[in-house]
Amino acid sequence: MKFKKTYSNYIIAANIVIFILMIFYDPSISTHTLIKFGAKSNFEIVDFQFFRLFSSMFLHVTFYHILFNSLALYIIGNQVEAIMGKKKFLIVYFSAGIIGAMGSFITNNYVAAGASAGIFGLLGTHIYLYLYNKEGYKKFFGNDFLVLIAINIAYGFINPNIDNAAHIFGMIGGLFVTLFIAKQVSKIKFNQKIISVAVLSIIVILFGLKFNSYKYSEDYYLSKSVYKIWDEDYDEAYHLIIEGLSKYPDDQKLTEIFNLFLIEKK
Repeated sequence: MKFKKTYSNYIIAANIVIFILMIFYDPSISTHTLIKFGAKSNFEIVDFQFFRLFSSMFLHVTFYHILFNSLALYIIGNQVEAIMGKKKFLIVYFSAGIIGAMGSFITNNYVAAGASAGIFGLLGTHIYLYLYNKEGYKKFFGNDFLVLIAINIAYGFINPNIDNAAHIFGMIGGLFVTLFIAKQVSKIKFNQKIISVAVLSIIVILFGLKFNSYKYSEDYYLSKSVYKIWDEDYDEAYHLIIEGLSKYPDDQKLTEIFNLFLIEKK
C-alpha cells in the first residue's frame, strides 16, 4: 500500500517513531518515562515547561493506545485534511491538542499523554461541517460521526483511565478554532469569530487560575518530590518535602514520605 503524503500520516509516523524510542528506553513506559519524554505533568507545567501542552500529543502509553489513535487519525485526520485543507487541518489539530492538555491541567493533576485531544478536535470540525451544511453533511457521513462523538464521551466517563477532560476540551477547542478560521455558519446569528475568541479566552483564563492555585500546592510538592525520588535526586526531593511540610504540616502523604526518608537515613 502506497504511503500517502498527508500531514495526518506524517503525524502518525512521528507518533510511532517516538513510541518505539520510548519502548527502547523503558519497555514498561512508566510514568517517570512519560514525564521524561514530555507528558502533561502539572508540576512541570507550573515550573514554566509549557512545551508539555504540545509535546504530550506525540506520546502514547501502550500499544493499543497508539494503535487506536493512529487508526482514528488516519481516518478522521485525512478526511478533515481533504475537506478543510492542509493548513487549516494543522491549525485545528494542534490547537485542539494544546487546548485539550490545558483542559486536563485545569481539571485534574494526573500525568497524561496521547493524540486523542487533537483527534477530538477534528471531531469538533465535523460538528462545524454539520452546522454549516446539514443536508450535504448527511449525504457524505450520515449521523455516524455524531454518534461516534457521543459514544466516546460516554465511554470516557465510564472508564476512569481515560482523560475525558482532554477529550471534551479538545473537541470544544476544535469546534471553536474551526469556527474562527472557517466560513460563517448562516444559522449562527452572531459573529462566530467573536464567540470563538470569547470561549477560547475563558479556557485561557481558567488555565491561568489553575496555574496560580496549583503552584506550591500540596500536590505540587508531593508530585515533584516523588518524581525527584524516581530520578534519584534525593537531596532535591528532601528539600521539596521539607518545604511542603513547612506550608502544609498536616498533609498526610508528605508526612509519610518524610518518615520514609528518616527510616532510610537510619
